[in-house]
Amino acid sequence: MRVASGAPFWLLRSGLYDESETAVPPDADIVIVGAGITGALLADRFVRERRSVMIIERDAPTEGSTAVSTALLQYELDVELVELAEMIGEQSAVRAYRRCVDAIEQLQTLAHSLDDDGDFQRSTSVYLASKRSHAKRVRSEADMRAHHGLPVEWLSRSDVHDRYGMKAHAALLTSHAANVDPVRLARSLLRRALKGGATLCTRTPLLQWSPSGSRVRVQTTRGEISAGALIFATGYEMPSEIDKDIVSLHSSYALVTQPVEDLGPLRDGTMFWETARPYAYMRSTPDGRVLIGGVDVPFKNVDARDALLPARTRMLEKRLTSLLGESHPTAFAWAGTFGETEDGLPRIGRMPGFENAYAALGYGGNGIVFSQVAADVLAGLCLGEEDPDTTLFGFERRLA
Repeated sequence: MRVASGAPFWLLRSGLYDESETAVPPDADIVIVGAGITGALLADRFVRERRSVMIIERDAPTEGSTAVSTALLQYELDVELVELAEMIGEQSAVRAYRRCVDAIEQLQTLAHSLDDDGDFQRSTSVYLASKRSHAKRVRSEADMRAHHGLPVEWLSRSDVHDRYGMKAHAALLTSHAANVDPVRLARSLLRRALKGGATLCTRTPLLQWSPSGSRVRVQTTRGEISAGALIFATGYEMPSEIDKDIVSLHSSYALVTQPVEDLGPLRDGTMFWETARPYAYMRSTPDGRVLIGGVDVPFKNVDARDALLPARTRMLEKRLTSLLGESHPTAFAWAGTFGETEDGLPRIGRMPGFENAYAALGYGGNGIVFSQVAADVLAGLCLGEEDPDTTLFGFERRLA
């Protein structure tokens, strides 16, 4: 499935990946399917753990889900903490939020250790109460987060107007957020992994795989590999062996404006998103443009998704004008497909029924943050040092 159409900004900014022909090795400790941001984080992690790593990519690296990501890095989930606590229990919900707090710190350290940090920038996240009836809900959310020591500040309607010149009935502010160019970050990680000994085979689809004793037999269009462990890092395209009912697919839309002389409330990387569902979200880019995304609809098929791009772009332009009080010319617009789970959490771990096959499926609006969590959880599983949150993010998780 084509996960994107239109003109994804990050891919246009960085250009196509410089591919080269690479032979498929006969064996590897770890075989990773997918060379987007998740696959890149995993490859870099396992190389640093001195494991032999093979990455196979059906198309070109970073040109799938990573290219269409709007790359807002938040500890906040699409499912608010109060609601998540009702779903999986308060202790587990708080642990999930704290894990995302930690992941942002890890991503910052990691980005600054690379030859290109992907314009990683710490920023502030502002969660706007879209309706008057949402203000009380947002206040309850602030109270629960504060009770558990999560970074949060309550803003009244007048606070939002005075600080940002924007209209909202209330808001939550957290300084614990970041943004990044996802394509540049992923490519930088891949470069380091390859320099450390990893192998990357592009234009190499996976044909089939099967357990083979204590290993996994992996067949591709360019040869067969014997793997100690097989990891699927395939964005929103699920392996056929996993129950499709755990996720629902949506079509999402985004645009980037021409460079803006005055970014107003978006200066210093501040990002905004809304309590409305589906919500719109907004940030700036490193070269001084405004990026806004959202207006999601349930996914039917690629053609239906793409046909809506012009109309959804106009909706985003109107929402941008409403939020900022002025319009800005659109430069690029695109559509993408993403998945979400009922509880807003990813599915990371051993694939049900298989000993040495794993998947890192980061759903919802925290894809890159979840990718960092996946690198930790799967490294623990594959290296025999189980992560304390393996069950929290695993496929066996059940709602309360």
